[in-house]
Amino acid sequence: MCGQAALVLAASVLAISTVGCSSAGTAARSSGGLHVVAAENFWGSIAAQLGGRRVQVHSIITNPSTDPHSYEPTPQDARTVAGAQLAILNGIGYDEWAPRLLSASPAGGRVVLNVGDVLGLHLGDNPHQWYSPSAVHRVIAAIVTDYDRLAPADSAYFARQQRGFEAAGLARYDRLRAEIRARYAGVP
Repeated sequence: MCGQAALVLAASVLAISTVGCSSAGTAARSSGGLHVVAAENFWGSIAAQLGGRRVQVHSIITNPSTDPHSYEPTPQDARTVAGAQLAILNGIGYDEWAPRLLSASPAGGRVVLNVGDVLGLHLGDNPHQWYSPSAVHRVIAAIVTDYDRLAPADSAYFARQQRGFEAAGLARYDRLRAEIRARYAGVP
């Protein structure tokens, strides 16, 4: 508990100093589109492909060997989150550090997309929803909805990005799933 309190205190001090200088948050928002932070890179990759050149996406956890359950955010993570206009977290008990980091640096107008909330899932449900095609499509729609809310003038662009990603970007994935399903049909 002591480590968590220190983390929240450090993130708060960093957020206050960032706001006081008004450099990091402002720079992130004014340097080329929406500033999006994803707790994990599997959601960050999707967000980047949907946002194209109109968003800047930073994923906090990018190393597949890092366990999101026990991840300890750094002061740099706190600074990154402080400037986010859209924060994407998995939820469902997978990245419990992320909501604490967000609450340590509240920002007016920031949108938080919690995948568990989008899917109606709760602690104890399967948090690995990036493996579920239907869940991924629902999250794609939620990301685009949030982009539209934050940058309504770019909604036609985001709609094109979504169509392209779902039709072409996921095509190989869908093809492989169909091949596996056909090849192993009836195999327990």
